[in-house]
Amino acid sequence: MKAIVIVEAISTALFYERDILDRGFLPLVVYPHIEGSLDEGSSYEKVRDACRRQLSDRTIEIPDDGNFEHLLTALAPYDIACVVAGSEMGVVLADRLAQALGLPGNPPASSLLHQNKDMMQEALREHGLRSIRGRVVHTLQEVRDWWKELGVSHVVLKPVAGAGTAGLHFCNSEEEAVRAAETEFAGADYFGRKDGGLIMQERIEGTEYIINTVSRNGVHRITDIWVYDKVRRGQSGNAYNYARILRRLEAGHAEMAEYAYRVLDALDFRYGPSHGEYMLTETGPVLVEVGARPMGGHFERSMLDRLLGHHLTDASLDSYLDPDAFERDQKKKYRTNGFLMNKFFITPEGGTVDSYPVLTLLHSLKTLAGGSLSPAFSDFRLPKTVDLDSAPGNILLYSEDENEVWRDYQLIRTLETRCFSALFQMNGEPDRYPRSLPSVPLAEGRAGLTRILADEKNASDGAQWLTPDELSAAAVQADTGIFLMQGKYSLEERVSLLHSLICSIRPGGCIEIPKEVYAPSSIGRAGFELLLEAFGVTLEVPACGTDERIIGTVEEKA
Repeated sequence: MKAIVIVEAISTALFYERDILDRGFLPLVVYPHIEGSLDEGSSYEKVRDACRRQLSDRTIEIPDDGNFEHLLTALAPYDIACVVAGSEMGVVLADRLAQALGLPGNPPASSLLHQNKDMMQEALREHGLRSIRGRVVHTLQEVRDWWKELGVSHVVLKPVAGAGTAGLHFCNSEEEAVRAAETEFAGADYFGRKDGGLIMQERIEGTEYIINTVSRNGVHRITDIWVYDKVRRGQSGNAYNYARILRRLEAGHAEMAEYAYRVLDALDFRYGPSHGEYMLTETGPVLVEVGARPMGGHFERSMLDRLLGHHLTDASLDSYLDPDAFERDQKKKYRTNGFLMNKFFITPEGGTVDSYPVLTLLHSLKTLAGGSLSPAFSDFRLPKTVDLDSAPGNILLYSEDENEVWRDYQLIRTLETRCFSALFQMNGEPDRYPRSLPSVPLAEGRAGLTRILADEKNASDGAQWLTPDELSAAAVQADTGIFLMQGKYSLEERVSLLHSLICSIRPGGCIEIPKEVYAPSSIGRAGFELLLEAFGVTLEVPACGTDERIIGTVEEKA
């Protein structure tokens, strides 16, 4: 059986394993030995270990002790068809192995061009392509000197090699740049490495795009294009808000694609995938950075196949193994089947998590197609989101109707910015409810059965009072539901019960939440109104002189 080597199988590169098995090849995985450069317990080391545990027992791990000849000896028994890099850490070794084994790959002489952000920009300048002015700095004095030489009022400081915006700083003065550099010099980069220097660049404004490609013998094919939206977190960096697929090209996009091809030529990309980030400015496109590996993220193979008709790791293998498939796909027009958005949650301030109302909310989103909240459950603490690594999780929103995705996104984003507790209740935020239940006026023209859900029952003519443990047994749909749940249950439980109450009301029926219920809550009126929208309730205009109840009509189920 022929074998394929994956150097550093993490994140999306884990898909290589299934693709290799599906093609009838044997997957071999090498995790490069990195002498003294990874701090124990670094973010990258944790990711590496977690991904290693996800590999199946059909994959053989080849140990690497840092001696290249030993590694070649360990690989000698296998008939290897190609070598692929699974992450930034795997690029150099993958190129070197491919050359030593006489296999197609990128020249080892260009490996650093595919990792070092300063060298990338220098190569673009040498080839007459637009680039970003910058320089690697190792001392605070170099920061001061370069600030003066650049002659700009805004700069970006970031590690020379990194990922996920970790270590990124936006600086609007020389002193801000010095303080940011001092912080980064004192620590390690995303990969746990120290003393690698920082790249200090002029700041470019525009819309950021992801262009993913695969290359075969220096011919490049764009597989997919995404639009980034990031939220600037002061000087601390960028929090990822979303990445959405570009469904159709608009003015300026074709020029950006042609520029991307020239960038890949200048950086000597010959084979396999590239993941490029480009800024489209008022004066045209410019490269931010590009890596010789698949795009990371949380997109399942099946989702990408549905959206694009392919996924990047499989297309990457075609560039090495199947020239006919590569040529066929290169001639295809750029199309997507539907609209996909990867929405990352943004924690405004860090702290402990008390409950997770988001769990009920997500199941009510029409376009929810996947995602992960595992970071939010790791130790029941959330850091302030300043980069990709500090996001508490993500969700995938997909629909053939783009408007449906935007509706669900806007709902989540509004909750995130206006009442984050409706997603993740944090830091023991108190709900100050009175001891007694609010009065419930039962007249006012209500017809049919009125169902009241409360912590405990209260005698009242003409209404059905239920406690939470009785709600599931309610067989008949009511015409009106009144939500009186207060502080006895956690916010997560109350959100779930509100959803259950709404489900027990007939379509076209009414749901009411008195002021005495929403006002003392940590999410307030806006939070409850947004939850009702998520749960398929149309908010109604209140009549003049009402008692400030929230009133809504339950929509027909789609």
